[in-house]
Order: sequence, then C-alpha cells, then structure tokens
Amino acid sequence: MSPDLSLVQHLLAGTEPAALLPSRRSEEAARVERPLELLACCRLGPLDEGLWHITIRDARGVTYGVPCLRSGEGLRRAVPGDGAAEALLRALDDTGDHSRQFPLAAVRWYSEDCAGERPFDVDQTNELVVVGERAVVKWLLHPTEEAQPGPERLAALAGAGFTGTPRPWGLVSVVTDGGAMLIATVVDYVAGTRDGWEWAVDDVRRLALGEIDAGASLRSIPEVGRLVAGMHLALAGRGRDQASRADMDSWRAEAVADLRGSGIGRPDADLVAQEFARIDDCRSPVVIDVHGDLHIGQILRQARTEALYVIDFDGNPMQSPAQRRARQPVARDVAGMLASLDHVARVVLHRTEGLDDEQQGRVIEWIAAAQRSFLAAYVTVLAEKDEDALLDQRLLRPFQLQQECREFIYAARYLPHWRYVPEAALHALLHQQSEPQIE
Repeated sequence: MSPDLSLVQHLLAGTEPAALLPSRRSEEAARVERPLELLACCRLGPLDEGLWHITIRDARGVTYGVPCLRSGEGLRRAVPGDGAAEALLRALDDTGDHSRQFPLAAVRWYSEDCAGERPFDVDQTNELVVVGERAVVKWLLHPTEEAQPGPERLAALAGAGFTGTPRPWGLVSVVTDGGAMLIATVVDYVAGTRDGWEWAVDDVRRLALGEIDAGASLRSIPEVGRLVAGMHLALAGRGRDQASRADMDSWRAEAVADLRGSGIGRPDADLVAQEFARIDDCRSPVVIDVHGDLHIGQILRQARTEALYVIDFDGNPMQSPAQRRARQPVARDVAGMLASLDHVARVVLHRTEGLDDEQQGRVIEWIAAAQRSFLAAYVTVLAEKDEDALLDQRLLRPFQLQQECREFIYAARYLPHWRYVPEAALHALLHQQSEPQIE
C-alpha cells in the first residue's frame, strides 16, 4: 500500500461524513452511512501540503468525490482558499509529470497560470470554484467509472468550434483499476454573468413593476433560441439516428412513470396521460446528443455585453449515466426551455408582493410571448441550415407536460416549497387554447 493510501485510510477512519461534503449539502451528509470505503486517492500536491482528492463509497453504495486536506487526525473537505482547485489546474497544465507521480489523467484544450480561489454558487449538484478570476473548476460530487455525457458534449462542442459555451480548458480523471473516473471539469470563467433564474426573473419583475416595456423584457429570449439551435447543430455533427418504435415506447413509458411519481390527481392525471399518447403520433424522429437538462438557469448572461452562454452538460441528475448519454429528440431540450420560461413568470408572481391585476396580467402575457419568441428564433436557425427535420414539434407538448411531472417529483424529494411552480404551470398547460408552435 502506498504511503498516501495508508495515511488517508487512517485519517478517513477518524472523519465525520459531514466534514467531507459541501456545507450546503448538510441534509445529504446526514444520510451518509458508515463504513466509508476508499476507492481512489490522488495527491494534489507535495505530501507536506496534505491535499488529496479521494473517492469514497458509503454503506449504501453512494459514491462521493472529495477534494480534501488533513485536519488533525481526520480529513475535511477543501474549501476555496485551501488550494485544491489551484493544484488541479497545475496538474492540468503539466499532465505528463503528474500522471507519472499521481494517478491522474487529463484531456486538455487550454491552460494558463492563475491563482486565488473563491466559491461560485450556480450549480445545485456539484461544487464550483473560481480560480484567479480566469477558470471555473467543477468538482463532481458523485464521480463514477461509467461514461458521462458532460465530457462527451464538451468535446463535441469544442471540436465543432461552438462558441456559445465558456471555453473548455480540460477534463481531469483519476486512474483506477477499473479505468478512469472523471473528478473535475475546467472551463473559462466569464466575469459579470448571472444565470437565467436571476437575469430573466429580474427582467420580468421589472416588466411587472413598469420599469421596462414588454420588448425590453423579451430582448434576450430570441438570442436564447438562436443559442440553443446553434448548440444542437454543433452536437448533431457528432452523429444522428432515427428513433425506433422501441425508443418511442420507452419515452412514453418513462413519461407515464413520471406521471405516477408526480402525485398529480384526477382528472388532471387523465388529461396528462392522454397527451402522452401523442408521442405515438411521431414517426421515427431524429435523435442526437442533447443537453439533457436545459432550462433558463443553464443560460448565463453577461451584464456588460448581454452575451449568452449555455452551461452544464451533465444531463438530468435524476437519471443514470446511461440514460443521460442516450440520444434524444431535440424537442426534449426545447420543451425544457419552454417549461422554464413559464416557471420564470411563476417565480415573479410568487415572490413579488403587492402586484395588482394589471401587473400580474403583464407577467402572464410574458409567458406566451417569450415561448413564441424563443421557438420562432430556434426554428428560423434550423431552417436557415436546412435542418428543419431536427425538431418534431408534436413532441413539445407531451415533453413539456412530462417536465412538469418531474418538477412535482423534484419538489417532493428536495424542495417542497417549489410545488407552486408546477401546479400553476400544469394548470395553464392543460387549459391553454393554443400551443407555442411555429410553422
């Protein structure tokens, strides 16, 4: 056994599980069960610095990736300022030496010297650290030896020359007996950005309060449509297939399972089930690699230029790696964005006190206008590239309803107060007179 493994195993035995997870994941830390098995250990710097990345598995079989350092006779998670992210960038910059000294492997597209760490709280699943105001290191909370969609998508976009995502620097994995396990990704840090749950909500709130007009509140939405279309065209360059009947049967089965898990009662559940039957009306739609978890929160907007960037290609965290890597219709992403545009307005209505009927009406009207604006821009880009066949609009409504079912499930499991969003969105979907389709 190497000195690192021996020492880390000794320290791990004296460590409370809560010390190894991000502080905001205290509820999850409470569910971790001993004993903790050490699956991999990678030193991030000289031994006297006591910085490692470890991969552990608890008694439930849940795997965790932990940048950590020695704390007395135990370990604690490294926090911004401890130097773990800086050390990872040094490894990315000099993979030759580090791959010999430590069990690291990396795919590198770009690197530069930078120092200084601070947290970056825009990812609800993983932990992000800004280094030197130049790079963002994403520490994966649940690394696995199974192939992941994020690295594949980033590589495909980089290869296609797609510039609508922060420039990727590289992918860092730890080498194990079973192969390689991705532990971190590194991309450009784009200064002065906010995600869509901030900038879009702010735009709609200002519309409600009369501070801007409808045109100003919608100014970024067509750009989102063009950005998403460009992303899909770039990903389609990696390959495309025709969905089989078995594929469509599985989509419908997954949708029905989500409906059952949502807790939606009758008669709404019956109406939703009828809409899911419309999946059968499609004939062999095109499937490609997609984002897989696309919503307005995945769109960053830079304050100074209002440039937009799409982020986070890890897919739906509630699905297995195999499910997240499976090719899907682009309608899956488009429906996710349509749903989230509705959700932006629900958040504004819920969180903005004192809105009168006229102000609330402006917010409700924004939903349909935003959805039409996004979809029109999206299909225009496809048409310009003679790629109209990528989007089968018949799938939008069933997939959007499925997304609302998933929102109910998410609220029940993780965020009970979020339930007001899918409740309002589902009611509107089931009773709206028209769909945001573009001919």
